[in-house]
Amino acid sequence: MKHITFITTGQPSTNPRLVKEAETLIKLGYQVKVICCFYQGWAREFDLEIINRNQGVYIYCGGDPVHEKLSYYKTRLRQKTSLRLFNYTKAFGIPENAISRTHAEALYIARSIKTDLYIAHNLGALPVAVLAAKFNQAKVGYDAEDMHSGQFKTKTEKGYLLNKFIEEKYFPQTDYFTAASPLIAQNYKQIYPYLNPVVINNVFPKTDLPIRPNIDTASPLKLFWFSQTIGAERGIENIIEAMALIDKPTELHLLGNCSAGDELAIMELAKYNRLAPGQIHFHKPIAPDELFKFAAQFDIGMATETAPNLNRDICLTNKIFTYIQAGLAIIASDTQAQRLFMEQHPTTGCLYQKDDITSLANCLLEYAENPESLIQTKQMNYQLGQTELNWENESMIFQHVVESVTSS
Repeated sequence: MKHITFITTGQPSTNPRLVKEAETLIKLGYQVKVICCFYQGWAREFDLEIINRNQGVYIYCGGDPVHEKLSYYKTRLRQKTSLRLFNYTKAFGIPENAISRTHAEALYIARSIKTDLYIAHNLGALPVAVLAAKFNQAKVGYDAEDMHSGQFKTKTEKGYLLNKFIEEKYFPQTDYFTAASPLIAQNYKQIYPYLNPVVINNVFPKTDLPIRPNIDTASPLKLFWFSQTIGAERGIENIIEAMALIDKPTELHLLGNCSAGDELAIMELAKYNRLAPGQIHFHKPIAPDELFKFAAQFDIGMATETAPNLNRDICLTNKIFTYIQAGLAIIASDTQAQRLFMEQHPTTGCLYQKDDITSLANCLLEYAENPESLIQTKQMNYQLGQTELNWENESMIFQHVVESVTSS
């Protein structure tokens, strides 16, 4: 029986991709452990459901600001100190502790687990996976949900230099490399030709949802946008401005963790654009498994990435695949990744020119004035999720990658 250990610098409910992979391997009979740590306070209650259905799998380290304050603030201080020292030295584990608050704690646990394969699920976890694998003579897998060195606007930023250093040092030591979008795989391959990234789309398991057969034309067009955090540079401002341009009743529903300041800014922008207070709705984060049922009550899923950096331009977020599984039409900005997706699946929705408010408004108007087209698109997207774009299909690729590495 093969043993697999996942490592992440986040929590289970903030990394549904990791949870899908871990539970896939558990069902296949693998012995699985997941090393994780505190990341977001709102995610704590949602972690419990995942942990309870996978008893003995998840191992936390590095403390938290509520129950293990001393460990948490000690690791935060170490990371901040390492970030400052990174300017002067790349030795003594400084970069590894700079990129991950829990590097030392996770490494201690990982080395104590005799495993066949360590899978790192973000760049901060990769040094732990590589070092533990050397200690236990195991294999290493890496999953690139993002292009981490592409998350910055300039190559002089400390964050870029740190991420680039970790990539160059540890990528050559991986035994497999997966990516969450075709363009992340392509860009990493161009920079590091020795990599052979395998694309595993960020899709979700099939759902069994009641799709509304009709749309009440007297009701507002219901738009849905979600993320872990509601904030600036995600296209929300563009949606509000586009809503103000069309003479049709619309509502925007935002799901995610939102600070009081960001909520006030969004409502002030809506007021400035003469939208009624009832046109903007905020919803608190919900458990990942409840997201699809919640989303299904809306009409259009908004994928409004503004591409402030290369990573956001080439990543294919889980928004689009969530909207498809929930049976929503899609309105997407023309980032590189989303344009490629819409070219491959042209019936899923409407593509607009990012930061072009008129272009976005025209997409909204197209669906507002053609409810039959909206109904058809919603139904086709739901069927697409049930037949093609789902984890049942994509997990076969993941399973093959893991089997190829662990059997060699």
